[in-house]
Amino acid sequence: MTENRDRMERALELLVYAPIGAGLYLRDVGPPIIDTVVARGRAELDRRQSELQRHVTTARSLGQVALAFGLPKLRERVEGALGRRPAPPAPARPAVTTRSHPPAVSHLSVAPGADAPASDELPIPGYDALSASQVVERLAGLGREELDAVHAYENAHRQRRTILGKIEQLAG
Repeated sequence: MTENRDRMERALELLVYAPIGAGLYLRDVGPPIIDTVVARGRAELDRRQSELQRHVTTARSLGQVALAFGLPKLRERVEGALGRRPAPPAPARPAVTTRSHPPAVSHLSVAPGADAPASDELPIPGYDALSASQVVERLAGLGREELDAVHAYENAHRQRRTILGKIEQLAG
């Protein structure tokens, strides 16, 4: 009879007391474990995000270098393959210049003395309110005629060398 009673107590312990005890134990231990797992997950996501951002920055920089230096080389190769002679390089500018305005860009179709468009006719909205760096950022998406218009306007008004140089580079 005592053997049956021991079995009954053992079954009661396993089926009733053990789950209650395990639940109370998890209630005490669970939150710190969950907090630790969440913190590790966030740290890993932050690390991967910064690594990805570093890769994107590197790729963007390489792309800009490739465009800046690769396009002229590609143009030379294509013209060579087509049997055309590449345009001669532009003459070097003198180190010291006495001119107050930048030299005219010869390969643009708008002459420096030509009538400049009005500010509201430019392809860049709010042009007069933008700094030179803001204008330069917006030049890359413009076509040849739009670059000519910005060049004529800038040459007739503020003559910012940064903008005129970038237009020359893009039109070249």
